[in-house]
Parts: sequence; C-alpha cells; structure tokens
Amino acid sequence: MSQKPDGEAKLGFLDSIATLLGRRKEPAAAAASPRPPDRFGSLEAEFGAAVRELDQKIEEYRRAASPTAAAAPGAPREDRAALIQKRLESNLRAIREDIEAMHARLETGIAGSDLDALAAALRELEGVAAEGRDSHDLVPRARFAIASRLLREAGELAVARLVALLERAGMGWPDPNYWPRATPEQIENSQRRRRAEMRESFVAQGFERSAERVLGIVGAWGPDYPDRESPLWQETVLEGVAAGVRARLVEDFIAVLRSDRDLLLARVEDLIGKQVTSLQQVVEKGVHSIQQANQAVATSLRALDKLVPEIAWEHVRSKRPEARGEFPG
Repeated sequence: MSQKPDGEAKLGFLDSIATLLGRRKEPAAAAASPRPPDRFGSLEAEFGAAVRELDQKIEEYRRAASPTAAAAPGAPREDRAALIQKRLESNLRAIREDIEAMHARLETGIAGSDLDALAAALRELEGVAAEGRDSHDLVPRARFAIASRLLREAGELAVARLVALLERAGMGWPDPNYWPRATPEQIENSQRRRRAEMRESFVAQGFERSAERVLGIVGAWGPDYPDRESPLWQETVLEGVAAGVRARLVEDFIAVLRSDRDLLLARVEDLIGKQVTSLQQVVEKGVHSIQQANQAVATSLRALDKLVPEIAWEHVRSKRPEARGEFPG
C-alpha cells in the first residue's frame, strides 16, 4: 500500500479528533468530492510563525531588562560568563558602598576598611572550629563548642544593637511586604514580624555565611541582586551592618579568652577531670555492652559541649560590657 501524503495523514488525524468529539460523519457520496485545501498545514505554519515572533519579542524584552542578556544566544560562553561576572562585581560594589554608608550613618564604629579583615577573621574561625565538629578529641571539640557559642551570642547582641541604632537614628525596618494602604499599626506589626524572621535566620548563620553577609554577599542570588532602592536590598544592607557588628564582637570576645587563657584552661581542666572521674566510676561498676559504653561516653561529651562554652561565655560576660548588652552611646 502506498503511503499517504503528509497533508492526507494530517487530515486523517483531524478526522480522528472529529470522531472522538462525536461530530457527525458526512454522507459517503461526499468522499468523492474534491478535497478541500490543506487548511491544517496552513494553520500549523501560521502558528509556528506566531510562536517565533513571540519568542523574538520575549528575547528583546529580556535583553532590555538584563545587561548580561545582551549577549546573543550564539555568543561564546566565555563572553557570557564575563558579563555575568561583571554584573556580580557591580552589585557587590554597590551593596558594599551602601553597607559602609550605613555603618557611618548609624555610627557603629566600624569603618569600610575594617570589613575585609572582619570577614577574614570569621572565615579563619570557620576553619579552626570545624576541626572539632563531632570530634571525640577534647581540645578540638571544646574549641568548636566555645566558638559556636560566641558566634550565637554575638548574633543575638548584634541584632539588638542594630535595632537600637535604627531607633536612635529614627529609621524603621524596611518591609518587602509593605502595601500602600496599610495603617501605621499594620506597618509596625509587619516590620516587627520581619525583624523577628531576620533575627532567627541571622542568629542561625555559621561563620562562613556571616562572613559573606559582612560584605553583602548573598550566594543564592548569584549576580541577580534586587533593585538598589527595593526594601529587600535595604534589608540586606542592614543585615550586612549587623554581621559586621557580630564579627567585631566575636573578635573582642576571643581576645578576652586569649588574654585569660590560663584561668580558662584551669576551669575547663577541672570540669574535664570530673567527667573523667564519672567515666571511671562507670567502668568500675562494670560495662556489660557496647551500648552502655557508648552511652556513658556520649553523656560525658554532651556535658562538655554544654558546660565548657558556658564557662567561657560567663567569663566573657564578666569582662566585657558589650557581652551584657551594654554598648557605649
């Protein structure tokens, strides 16, 4: 059997659709009449042309909205990568400028020239502290527990400090969910919720993420930062200020521990000695299973994870007014 031309095959497809939809068939005699023009083929061509025209319009709008999109789809990959990198660097310069300006406006005591050093210090702590994460070696484990406690406490203090500085400067918290007809009470409630959300996520950040925020880096955005005048941009600037305050506090707290190192070690050694005695007592009573032995060790390690940083933090609080939330001015 000879194969039907494309037009006939497509019309056959349309006939099947008509049958499916319950369209009444024409009388058999009509089959002998001349076949109508291939309307399906014409419609298909028109549809394809319309789609291509719309695609072209979308591409034009995309290029107009994005500097990096100016590169044609066939442009070398290196050129597109260079444009993306250029836009990222431009956004990072802009947000750093705004972070530095906000530090100056709020009088945090942190200059623009301090930011790189503060970020580097946090990254260094990340490398040092990470060695003790989940370690059974006491010194690295204690170092990690202390550093993590200092970072968390400094985060809480930094957020409270930022809110106080904003109030002193007569500034409100930018609200990405702001709506024009909101009442003053609704705006205040929305800002309060937003601050609470920011505080929770901010305090939970680790050393590396905090170091990025000091410089205004938001890795999830890539090169596509929000508009410079948008509430989200402004909120990121304030987060950068808080991150800088946090980094400075961590730096000061560690300086206290280093200066009183011998006293701190004596207290920690006494605590470790008590845990060693506790483990020895377990052994003397008899260990009858691996589970029992693991539980005894885990209990001692949990005690150290909680008590060692508590000793360090209470010592810092006794030495630094900022650790008690008492800031100058």
